[in-house]
Amino acid sequence: MIIDTLSHLLKDEAAYGEKVQRGLQFLRDTDFTGQAAGRHEVNDEMFYFINEYQTKDAGECFWEAHRVNLDLHYILEGTERIGYAAIEQLDVRDDYSAEKDAIFFTGAVESAVTAGPGALVVCYPQDGHMTGIEADKPEAVRKVVLKIKL
Repeated sequence: MIIDTLSHLLKDEAAYGEKVQRGLQFLRDTDFTGQAAGRHEVNDEMFYFINEYQTKDAGECFWEAHRVNLDLHYILEGTERIGYAAIEQLDVRDDYSAEKDAIFFTGAVESAVTAGPGALVVCYPQDGHMTGIEADKPEAVRKVVLKIKL
């Protein structure tokens, strides 16, 4: 998992593979203002979701990981905590679904980062992640989750 800001990651693009570089450039070059929540296609290797939700207690959230797509969570508005755990530290709740490219887990949140506007969290297949956790209080979050095929 990588936790930083888009502006910092763009300064060091050469440190990441070509696909991640293209994803960072896409996030930099796209105006998400006014885009509707839901799925948006980019090309054969990328698509994204505009997600809008209210953060909540970690007990109401869920762990997930992916096998086919890398996740870039780019916060546009609001603040949330994002839990992290290596998938080996979690218990499988629902087996992998190829249709959803997701496997769901259970487990305690032992590590989490607080992410506000401009924050970027990159989740690799080995990174279990739990999003939507309230930081100090429930808060509305609007973010882009860019999916990049590995």
